[in-house]
Amino acid sequence: MNAATRNQISLIVLVILAFIPSILLYRYASNNLRAHELGQHETELLQIARVTAVEYQLLVEESRQLLGALAEFPEIRDGQGRACNQRLASVLRHTPQYTTLSLIGRDGNMACGSLPVDGGLYLGDRAYYRLATTTGEFSVGNYALGRITGKPTVGVAYPIMDADGSNTERVLAASIDLSALGERARDQELAEGTTFTVLDRESNVLVRIPDGRHPLGHDTVGAVAPETFLEAPLDVREPFIAAAIDLDGVDRLFAVAPLRGGGQRVGGFLAVGRERATLLADVEEVVQAEFQFLAIAAVGVLILAWLFGHYALIRTPVAPVEE
Repeated sequence: MNAATRNQISLIVLVILAFIPSILLYRYASNNLRAHELGQHETELLQIARVTAVEYQLLVEESRQLLGALAEFPEIRDGQGRACNQRLASVLRHTPQYTTLSLIGRDGNMACGSLPVDGGLYLGDRAYYRLATTTGEFSVGNYALGRITGKPTVGVAYPIMDADGSNTERVLAASIDLSALGERARDQELAEGTTFTVLDRESNVLVRIPDGRHPLGHDTVGAVAPETFLEAPLDVREPFIAAAIDLDGVDRLFAVAPLRGGGQRVGGFLAVGRERATLLADVEEVVQAEFQFLAIAAVGVLILAWLFGHYALIRTPVAPVEE
């Protein structure tokens, strides 16, 4: 091996040694990059959960305003049978976010409604009715499957007071369709494989997306979530991230948000989940892309070092030293 070749090899070795700190720095940076990318995915999930929870609060507030306005109509305030039915049915046709609108008498029986039923219907045991008659204020009840429609709903109620305002004469109620929350979540362009679940305070599943496209199918709605699923404290105030086994048996990362309306107690929770394996694969794809860029840069630098050493240093003639 001649001196020129030895010098060229020595130069390349020096370049490689110079890259060692960069490789160590990359290992450290790649861990930070993984954490950053995973944090980005968590932020996206939290944003969907937070926006949908706000949508729920807006639905509750809109319901308070709607019921308050409807209570001013004489046919509703006085419970005028047929006219009351027609008015509520007309309003329901223009408000798809509700499943039913009902006027409930002092005895707890439905006096009139958008979907009248044969033989009457007793609603005096509903939480929203009891709260409205007890407090004399707009109230939000528990989550439940509607007795008329069978859809997942949360009932809200507006008390209609007597002439002197001392007693509740009737209660005007609406059932908010919780499935509407799922539709609004869909509008946020959920990533493929994302699940959306609404639970009540007792962990009963009320809304599930996708429904009918996973092993548990439609049996999921109305069932109690297993213990391996999420457990959210009832005093939680802000959305949070949690890992759990989803209802279809898949390990997912969830953003969980409490659902409360009008500043009242937590009525339930919504959970937006993405498969953890998919999230980690997305993160690794970004990290690998960065690694490939670094590897290409390293090869390029080695080639430049070889060319520089070969043409600029090794093959450059050295002037003789004059004595």
